[in-house]
Amino acid sequence: MSQTPFNPNSPSVPFQGDFSQIPYDVLESIRNRLNQIRQSLAKLAEQINSHNRHPNKIKLPTYLHFQNQFQVLITQLTSIASQLYNNEDLLKNTNVYPTPAFPTSAHENMLTTLLRKKAAPEVDEWINESKSMLATKNLNLAKDDELITWCLATIQDLRDEFQFYGFHTVDELDYMETPEGKQEAKEKKDKEHERDQAELKITSGGKKGLHPNQVLKFMCQGQI
Repeated sequence: MSQTPFNPNSPSVPFQGDFSQIPYDVLESIRNRLNQIRQSLAKLAEQINSHNRHPNKIKLPTYLHFQNQFQVLITQLTSIASQLYNNEDLLKNTNVYPTPAFPTSAHENMLTTLLRKKAAPEVDEWINESKSMLATKNLNLAKDDELITWCLATIQDLRDEFQFYGFHTVDELDYMETPEGKQEAKEKKDKEHERDQAELKITSGGKKGLHPNQVLKFMCQGQI
């Protein structure tokens, strides 16, 4: 695998965020369609609830009015269904926040802050200070990305030079194929099973704890 050596003395390149892959138009169109449906349903519900609250003062709309309302809803639902179908792949890879489990009533102020589009004054101050520091100290944030890319490529080259087949030597593998080795492996497996069962009884919710190898893999590779 060919690679360009990392050069820490490369010219400074100003950091620029790349937002070209964010489909603003599509997401905004879907949001508008959903908002139209919400408004139509809210209007229809208000007409019915108003009659239920004051049956003698407010009459239900006519059948023709309801029919027109339903026709509008059907048109809106058809439109949003088409939008969702045409952008299925995009929506599958889009993280929506807040999630349905978010306690909006109990933490409305927090939610409003998190969804705030304009940065808070203290955040604006922090951003301006960072920009000023970047300009005065001539920091090159692009070098960090270059270093990461170089390190990953180098690690991959080093890994390709080795072959990993497990943690046993050839002699150990041969012994494991003998009757004595198979018996020893079975006894070891039975002991591990007993230990796992005992652990399930003492852990919270009956969940099995992570194996040390899993912990090390998470620490080194970020995978479980």
